[in-house]
Amino acid sequence: MKALIPLFVILMTGCVSKPFEKTPTIYNQEITTESPELTKVRVHRVEQLSGVALGEECPLVLKVDEKEVAGLQQNQYVDVFVPKGIHSFSVRFKCALTAWRKSLDVNADGSYQEYKTETGAAGQYRMWRVK
Repeated sequence: MKALIPLFVILMTGCVSKPFEKTPTIYNQEITTESPELTKVRVHRVEQLSGVALGEECPLVLKVDEKEVAGLQQNQYVDVFVPKGIHSFSVRFKCALTAWRKSLDVNADGSYQEYKTETGAAGQYRMWRVK
């Protein structure tokens, strides 16, 4: 039993999540530039096992109003700044073979908003508001 304790500690150390970080993969500088009259919306791709094998060349791409904004690897986020009104946010893998994606209409009302995104085990995309 005592021999299993160090093994358990090693396994748990490997499972500790890293802090999330800002993505360096920006496709549209204009929409990621802060401005006081725009609504700040953060999109965070959660850390998960699904999609790990795709690697750095195939990020989860965030589009806002059909314009590519940023590529998100696991546990990365991007802050976008949009004018007030309804905006279409969508995600899909850059190397996806299908046109499947997850889209949400975001009501930019001037207050900070935060969304999380991930992929499911069956390849589906998910995105939901957390703040």
